[in-house]
This record gives sequence, structure tokens and C-alpha cells, in this order.
Amino acid sequence: MKHGNRSFWRSYVRSPLIIIVLSVLVVFSAKAAWNIRAKALAGAGKLAEAQVGYDKMVARKADLTKEVDYLSTEQGVEAELRTKYRAVKEGESVAVIVDNSPGQTAAVSEASSSVPANGGSWWTRLLHAVGL
Repeated sequence: MKHGNRSFWRSYVRSPLIIIVLSVLVVFSAKAAWNIRAKALAGAGKLAEAQVGYDKMVARKADLTKEVDYLSTEQGVEAELRTKYRAVKEGESVAVIVDNSPGQTAAVSEASSSVPANGGSWWTRLLHAVGL
């Protein structure tokens, strides 16, 4: 009886139909595993890219926080106005240093609240019209 049962399973497993079905299952399993591997690699690449972006954002946030803290002080605001708009306080002098070639000298001008006689640049006229 044992012998007959063993023969039945051997013939069943070795049948062409079972071999084809098992081969199809192996192919589908291999394809699924390959797709999962491809998705894992793509995910790892996106993770690395996101980490780089995050690091840049953290650095940008730190820079912006430092700049906001600097501009929160009166000294920072004054320095920024002087840098961006070339503003001077009333009564201050501005020294313009030019190349030391013959015929050229250093020019000194007084800052005042009135518009220059020739009208000045369009930016100066705009700032004067706004009251700055």
C-alpha cells in the first residue's frame, strides 16, 4: 500500500501539467520580486534626493532666521538701508574715492534733505517724493 501511494505522488508531480503550472508560478513570482526590487531602488533614490532637499531647506531656514534676527535690530535696519539705497543721515559726508590719475581728485559731498539742483537720479527723486 505504501508503495502504491508513493507511485501515485511521483507520477502526479512529474506530470507535464504540474511542471507547466509550477513553471508559470515561478515566472510570475520572479517578475513580482523584480518589480518590488525596482520600486525599492527607486524609493531609495527618491529618499536620498529628499534628504538633500531637506538639508538645503534646513540651511536656508537657518540663514533666513539669522537675517531676520539681524534685521530686527535698529542697527541691522540702518545698515541694510545704507547698503541697498545708499542712504545717508542728514549732516553726514560721503567721500567718493576715485582713481588717483592726474586731473582727478577725491570728491566730498554733503547729504541734505533737498533734491539736487539738476534733479538727481530717478531713484533719488522717487525717494524724495516718498519722504525718505
